[in-house]
Amino acid sequence: MAVPIDIDVDWNTMDDTGLPWTFVDEAVDPSKIVAGAFVIAGRGTAVAVAEVVDVDEDGVVHLRDVGRTVEANLHLVRQGRPVP
Repeated sequence: MAVPIDIDVDWNTMDDTGLPWTFVDEAVDPSKIVAGAFVIAGRGTAVAVAEVVDVDEDGVVHLRDVGRTVEANLHLVRQGRPVP
């Protein structure tokens, strides 16, 4: 099942946090990229549901793959933005 990606990330990019990172401007809709949100992330065939861990003041986004298949985790993405 093909699903649209919310944010482009190369899962092999990790910084000193040990987490993959990208920039918020790589998102289709940057307003969806907030800490605690679940999004569809990746590129090509390496796509996963991920939790947005943080977004810093420079627009760097850290993501955590939640595991399992995208299909098994779509319910998390459908929850939308976390409630503050």
